[in-house]
Amino acid sequence: MPIKVRDHRPIIDVLPARSGQVKFPSLLALFASVFAVLASGCNFILEPIEQRLLFRPRIGDPAYLSAIASPDGGIEEVRLKATDGVTLHGWLKLPKITPAVGRFPLVIVFGGVRRETSWLIDRGEKPEHWGWLFVNYRGFGLSEGESSERVVLEDTISIFDYAAARPDVDATNIVVFGRSLGTYFSVALAKTRRVRGAILATPFDSFTALGQERYPWLPIGLLLDGRYDAVAIAPTVKVPALFVLAEHDDVTPMENGAALARAWGGSQRTVTLAGARHYGIERRDEFWQAGGEFLQEIEMTPSRRNDYALETGSRP
Repeated sequence: MPIKVRDHRPIIDVLPARSGQVKFPSLLALFASVFAVLASGCNFILEPIEQRLLFRPRIGDPAYLSAIASPDGGIEEVRLKATDGVTLHGWLKLPKITPAVGRFPLVIVFGGVRRETSWLIDRGEKPEHWGWLFVNYRGFGLSEGESSERVVLEDTISIFDYAAARPDVDATNIVVFGRSLGTYFSVALAKTRRVRGAILATPFDSFTALGQERYPWLPIGLLLDGRYDAVAIAPTVKVPALFVLAEHDDVTPMENGAALARAWGGSQRTVTLAGARHYGIERRDEFWQAGGEFLQEIEMTPSRRNDYALETGSRP
């Protein structure tokens, strides 16, 4: 199918969700209703709501997940400790071609709601000399604990620091890759750590914007109080970005992804997958083709260490 490269004029295309799918707007309405009743912004109230209504990880088969790592297949099991001692679990897909310099560039993947990320390890054609790191959110796969915005934001930093400290990874060439909900965590990480670029697939600008379009009678902005607000962060991030939008996205509509692209502080390119909905874009060759071309462009562009300012207090 053809790839459409469009400008950033907003396109509204909201279709009904398929049965059984989790939609951000529905979750936002539930969030807002509960928040209005509780009239509280305390984390001990908000986080259980996130854990039960937003992340909702599917239970995987521990035996299957434990058997994914394969030295012969170039897949290494990863276990790392979060700042509070919780163990995060995932996999590192090593590059098929070992770089002459001894260190390889790396893509760190942050997934969407409910589904753990092992299924992406061998999905699509990936550049052979890049490594790919897949670490599941808390409660997903074999990762311990329960997820919320607060803890996942902290965990993404731990994951980046783990990757950058590896002797086989080129810490100056790490790209973040976010899908759906993971685009928010990718943008937030790019604010606090020095990444080379960001691939944002089916992104959204903010939960507030998603909710207000469908529930204008709810004071969602007040109730969410800045949570999951990628568009507020985007202008501070100056690295190159690839925005991949699905033409008929009924979860994070194209208009919201385009709004995030317009706010981006660095160079960016937007690719629209013609006829695509929110789910299943990973099965399309042009999705991986766009990502591969972006990574190639990253490699051809010299790294400029002073082209953007990191958040105060973050690691240089």
